[in-house]
Amino acid sequence: MANDELLIKDEVWLRITQLEYKMKQGMSKEEFEKEVRRIYIEEMGEALPADMKVYTSNESNDLESDYDGTAIYFENEEKSINQLYVISQGSNDPGDWLYNAIGLFQGKDASQAIDADTFVDEAKKAFNVGDAEVLTVGLGHSLANNNNLTAQVLNESFDKVYGVNGAQINVYQLYTADAVFAGKVNNKFGLTRSTPNAIYTLPPDKLEQFAVEYIEEKIDTSSIHQLRSSNDPLYALMENTRGFVTVPVEAKEGIVTNKNYAGLSPLLANLPDEEIAKWQAIFMPAADAYMDNGVDGALDVLEEMTGLKRTVFDDFNELQADLQQLLEADTIDLSEYPVFMRGEMARSHALGQVGAKIPQAFDLLSKGLTEFYHIKQFQRNVGPIVETVQGLNDSAEEVFGYLVEAGYIDEASKDIIVKELNGLTESLEVLHDYKHLEDVYKESPYLIRDGGSGLLGSDVAFLLLLIEHGEKLYGHWQALEKELQEVMDEIGHSHSIHELLNALNAENGVSYYNNQMIVSTQHGGEEIRVNLSATVEAYYNGLSIVEQQQEKVQAFVRLYEHEVVEDVENQKKALVQAFDDMESNPKAYQHLLNKSHAPAGSRIERIVVHDQIGGITLPEGPVWEAALVEQLEKQRTFLEKMREGIEDIFDEEHNVAAIFTLSG
Repeated sequence: MANDELLIKDEVWLRITQLEYKMKQGMSKEEFEKEVRRIYIEEMGEALPADMKVYTSNESNDLESDYDGTAIYFENEEKSINQLYVISQGSNDPGDWLYNAIGLFQGKDASQAIDADTFVDEAKKAFNVGDAEVLTVGLGHSLANNNNLTAQVLNESFDKVYGVNGAQINVYQLYTADAVFAGKVNNKFGLTRSTPNAIYTLPPDKLEQFAVEYIEEKIDTSSIHQLRSSNDPLYALMENTRGFVTVPVEAKEGIVTNKNYAGLSPLLANLPDEEIAKWQAIFMPAADAYMDNGVDGALDVLEEMTGLKRTVFDDFNELQADLQQLLEADTIDLSEYPVFMRGEMARSHALGQVGAKIPQAFDLLSKGLTEFYHIKQFQRNVGPIVETVQGLNDSAEEVFGYLVEAGYIDEASKDIIVKELNGLTESLEVLHDYKHLEDVYKESPYLIRDGGSGLLGSDVAFLLLLIEHGEKLYGHWQALEKELQEVMDEIGHSHSIHELLNALNAENGVSYYNNQMIVSTQHGGEEIRVNLSATVEAYYNGLSIVEQQQEKVQAFVRLYEHEVVEDVENQKKALVQAFDDMESNPKAYQHLLNKSHAPAGSRIERIVVHDQIGGITLPEGPVWEAALVEQLEKQRTFLEKMREGIEDIFDEEHNVAAIFTLSG
């Protein structure tokens, strides 16, 4: 087994990790291999020195979660290269985001981490390699880093682990998945197996320190290499949220990838642990139900907790469609009736429509009352959400003031956000504080003096309040979304591999866009930037087109020689043959004389043919070919000069000549 990892250079494994996301979008294995080899040439200045095979999680029948990944096997017996790279994929679909909530942040599910280990074993079987003979390396971004790190702690799945802007190990998740760790935690902190949720009540700092010690005893953390942007919002969450531990400790240091902004860590450092613990407790029943009964179990619990049905949006859309249908009226063509009957027919038709729609109206009313009941239930249970919004509103000046200091927004934008958040909070509080008369009666039955006739008035009042403040809530939300969209995009971009790649190469005259390499240099006092990946591709595509056109020119010349020049010669030969036949056998053409104005009884004795054949002079094939080839050579010359010019400008700094040569 070779000691040197093929993909050890940061730019190489980062770009290949980014590339792997395209496998979910339908990229073929062949295209993936081609792109991996291109990236290797661009970054290393040499061809990838190994054969390459690819195995994807789509080929697996043993994975039980939404885990996605791609395994790459490199082999070269002569150079003793025998390496397996497993790229676990980050969050990329709704299943991953649910796992983020239940598994990554709540710590109740580790199925993707377990499947990461399963996929490693499957890849080894697919490539027919054993544990001892192959170097196994895990690559991952975002959620995938948590999957790889947790798999490493559970089963030592990898020899090396590389992560970029990754989620870290969650101690609650480790407690769920690692029986040995759970036993040690129980012994250390006096917990029992019968109360697994008691771990959430432990002081997080003490639990996290204990977890780090356990991890460092179990695995070699020096085999873990992480690159993290300090501007990444996930970095801020990982370093300031209970339950997450970073190994090795050096990985806590982030790289500044966007010098225009300070990142969110200083802001989240002030986030009270009690607030996070509160939400963990609120969603704990749903997380437990998810583990027992999957998504449906979690949704059942959330429905029970909030009173809001999972089908609420579909139900409202259906209700709206039914109402629209109810209000639509069928027309009648009155022109078919005498004038004196038209008024009566119109009234009769209208009454008939009303009568026909009465059952539909009652059904619609029943559905509306049902949905209204669920809204009331949700309003009664919305307290935690209101409290959180109130908390954000109370600290709005501090929170959004920080965003001003950090450069994300300006003072005017902050004032708008604070104003809209105040309005949002006020409307939520008005709706939440509304006391339904039926609740009053349940608490104090002795107050019922009107036989309950006031209930309808109470519901109507709430409905009017809901309509009024529902519109206000929507308006405030739209305004907040508009004001925060740009800053959210900017913050989110710092989670990307792309931004970190560019930061690593800021001083090297290299940047990246859409996984393509862009080189720059100073020339004549000006900066020159070239998309090298696209230029090399265009160069070889251009050469390929020239070669194809040359083949078509040759085919055209051959066709011209056969279909035109040779055909003309064949026609001439046929005419000469006919002339010879007439001269050698004149009597055979006596019938032609009989049809002429020759005297009766005339006979043909001899025919003399003047065999001079006229017509156009055809150009020779080589003349056509030379003219076309000359044009193609001009195109080839243009491509070569373009290559030479780029090599002259960039070769000394970026080894461009080698990249051009090896990419062909």
